[in-house]
Amino acid sequence: MGTKLERISELIAQNPKMVFTSLYHLIDADLLRQCHQEMNGRKATGVDKVTKDAYEANLEKNLSNLVTRLKGKNYRPQPSLRVYIPKANGKMRPLGIAAYEDKLVQDALSRILSAVFEGRLNDSIHGFRPNCNCHTALRALNTLIEKGRTNYIVDADIKGYFNNMQHGTILKLVKFRLADPNILWLIKKTLTAGVQEEGKWRATSKGSEQGNLASPIIADIYMHYALALWFDKIFKPTCRGECGLVIYADDFVATFQYKDEARRFLEAVGKRFREFGLELEPEKT
Repeated sequence: MGTKLERISELIAQNPKMVFTSLYHLIDADLLRQCHQEMNGRKATGVDKVTKDAYEANLEKNLSNLVTRLKGKNYRPQPSLRVYIPKANGKMRPLGIAAYEDKLVQDALSRILSAVFEGRLNDSIHGFRPNCNCHTALRALNTLIEKGRTNYIVDADIKGYFNNMQHGTILKLVKFRLADPNILWLIKKTLTAGVQEEGKWRATSKGSEQGNLASPIIADIYMHYALALWFDKIFKPTCRGECGLVIYADDFVATFQYKDEARRFLEAVGKRFREFGLELEPEKT
């Protein structure tokens, strides 16, 4: 299965404008089995309380049943179990824990989305990517500050980024490069499965749960179009001085040679984000 996904990346390298229309068939027993084998069995269980070991006890039957439901469009993901983990600032971060087989589907979906989009993501994006992390982001920022003509910085944070990405916009952006209606259907299913909190189900009309294994690549795709591509193609050409951008997850830093361009960017990026249902976090910007 790795070879098939690698072939997608090769095709994109040869034709960056390529749009895929039929990749749903790749989510088969082989890919799901690979996802199962590589799944961390020590993670917390979702609403189903099913562990990796329990699922493996009847693995082939379980996978066959799951593939049949996926092919017949009868797959219905269970709601994520909503829990909260403490943040460094004392606040709590919501986390969604999916049922075990939903984790397998999310992982398979993530691999396909990554194969299609990874080679197309803007270089300013460092979060959730191969060979990228907070250290590569810091090195990129250091280069802009120490070797570039940087005199002013816009240090920004997006308010509730994962929880506020618009479902319709996610599907629209994915469709630019992956126009398979079945994949789009599956993405919508995973996004709208809802959450269970204190025994009660609640709908998810926007956002992608932190904990959903497809959320990181979805977040990067959203950020690529909402910020990174706009900065490179639209805003940067209007600047008379040097400027740069470094993005890590839902945080970003923009560097500028001139103060008026830094101020103009801060105003422009706020307007840009509103088009995507996002807003800056005033306390962290």
